Amino acid sequence: MKNILQIIIYFFSIGVFACTCDEPKITEKYIESDFVAKATIVKNYKNESSIELYKADIIISEIFKGEKLKSIYVAGRSDGGMGSSCELFIPENTELVIYARKRKDGKYSVGLCSGLLYLNNRNLKRQRGELNILRMFNSKNIEFTDKVSYREKGKLHNNLEQFKGIELEKNYAVYEITFASDLTIKNVVEISGFGTSIDQKLIDILKKTEWSSFDNGIKDKVHDSSKLLIGIYFYPEEKGNPSFLSQFYY
Repeated sequence: MKNILQIIIYFFSIGVFACTCDEPKITEKYIESDFVAKATIVKNYKNESSIELYKADIIISEIFKGEKLKSIYVAGRSDGGMGSSCELFIPENTELVIYARKRKDGKYSVGLCSGLLYLNNRNLKRQRGELNILRMFNSKNIEFTDKVSYREKGKLHNNLEQFKGIELEKNYAVYEITFASDLTIKNVVEISGFGTSIDQKLIDILKKTEWSSFDNGIKDKVHDSSKLLIGIYFYPEEKGNPSFLSQFYY
């Protein structure tokens, strides 16, 4: 019994109970962020007192949203040491796409659940795809920010099943949903479509979707004409499995 207690205490001490967060969709993290850019971490500073937040200088190579920054703040420890399970450490010389939120004190911060995209030799196809979508947002001057968390109630997946086996040249499309205050849908427009008749079919499907929302304790109520971007992604046939559409980007 004593050994079991020691093991439990040890696991607690090393933070084995990991911080959990859903992987944010590209459209969600873009809308909810105040600053989005491709950048490199060039210098990390020591934590300010005992606060798990440290400053990091950056060099921006491409900006997609927000004002140009020289530094951000990272929710974690700059020495890379063990702290809470939600801490984040980004080493110097790391290149990544930063999705940062502006805090009440004016600092722009990132955390473990921000949806950062690390630019390295892993999953290059996903990196290229996400960067292409961000460049499209920038070219369309999409700069609005909305911190409301929206969730589709689960019917969209079934409605996309009808497109199994479809052939498309483009691998993504993005549409903009405008809500009334009670989350009924006022309008859906194409931001960047597939370029075929399927766009109108998808718009008709999206107009019939149902949503829930959460914002600082307020459920299922938003400002009138609040907007949401939603991506639909095309996955070609692979290993005998038919092509399909999904709202998730893998």
